[in-house]
Amino acid sequence: MEIQGAWTKDEEGYMQFETSELQRLYELVTDKYHQVYNHYLETFDDDEAFYKALKDGYEMVTDYKIIAGKEEFVTTYTTPTHVLDVWYGCDEATNKRVYTKGFLRISTR
Repeated sequence: MEIQGAWTKDEEGYMQFETSELQRLYELVTDKYHQVYNHYLETFDDDEAFYKALKDGYEMVTDYKIIAGKEEFVTTYTTPTHVLDVWYGCDEATNKRVYTKGFLRISTR
């Protein structure tokens, strides 16, 4: 399964999603990642917590990635069940990133 859609930030900085299904899946993936990572962070330093979570199948990486033939600056959350890519949109006139709107893609593993 793969689902894609748009998100925007409201005036208070909270993400709003195109559909409730996108919001539910976004929260499922990010909450689970942070739950596992933060559990390890209670006992270990940042680097060790990262590698412990990675060993369990949980990872968050921010880097450039090719999406639909275009290089995007993406934050990717990986869990044993899902991969979530979140990236920013671009202003059509200036082609510069807009940090108040973007897209996401969630797929099952």
